[in-house]
Amino acid sequence: MKNHFVSIIIPTYKDWPRLELCLNALKKQSYPQDHFEILVINNAPIEDPLPKKIQLAKNCRLLIEKLPGSYAARNKGLNECKGEIIGFTDSDCIPDLLWIENAVNFFNKFPKYQRMGGGIRIFSKNKLPSFVEWYDYIFAFPQEAYVRSGNAVTANMFAYKEVFRNVGFFNDKLMSGGDYQWGKLANKNGYKIGYAPESFVNHPARSTVSELVKKAKRVGEGQAMFNTTNRGSKYNRSLAYLKLVKPRFWEIKKIFAYYSDGINFLDKFFVVLLRHYITATGDYAKLKYENKK
Repeated sequence: MKNHFVSIIIPTYKDWPRLELCLNALKKQSYPQDHFEILVINNAPIEDPLPKKIQLAKNCRLLIEKLPGSYAARNKGLNECKGEIIGFTDSDCIPDLLWIENAVNFFNKFPKYQRMGGGIRIFSKNKLPSFVEWYDYIFAFPQEAYVRSGNAVTANMFAYKEVFRNVGFFNDKLMSGGDYQWGKLANKNGYKIGYAPESFVNHPARSTVSELVKKAKRVGEGQAMFNTTNRGSKYNRSLAYLKLVKPRFWEIKKIFAYYSDGINFLDKFFVVLLRHYITATGDYAKLKYENKK
């Protein structure tokens, strides 16, 4: 089984405590340490430098990117990396100890794929999640569905470097959705993607409504930025928004069909309300941005 040299790219923005947990997990990887490198890209280098208490491993390099945005930071890593295979995760993720090994095994076992989306497992701060955290358990990172549509989120994505050479890098003007846009281009160029749930990272559930709102706004604006379809007048776009905010019964069914120890009827009821609020917030952010055009 071939041991490819792998580059792991991790953008970070004022998130050193969680990044330290991520790096500690990478120090314990089953994959040989001399067969992979870690590139951490600080996206707030002036106001938030690396704390002295964080000791980087020998195979880890710290880069800086002043241009705002995680995709600009990832592009910095792509310019500097040496790996044949490129892996992406986020500073708040904790990779499984077999994460890299299982990703490389996937490519060795299935040579028809040039890209891979790995599993993303949600965990909560407390033993019993709040209804806000349950929201992320149910709706955050449906990676398998993303892969079926030809994409993968960069919380856990691998690809051969040659794909980036031929397709290009991420759109650094986007604050959200750059992985989706890049995935569409990769599909268009014939690069296939597969799903590898055994190559997983652990991602913390968002614990406050404000965190969910912030993400929804960022995603909505990101969708508006790369959506080049003519959607008609502001009036027609507003009518379309009103249609979107009506109850989505399939999502309600999904919430009440969700089973896990600890989630009760009241939690599910609050998740239903939260889902509609978050969805409406994201769609409204998209509408506002489109109306500025």
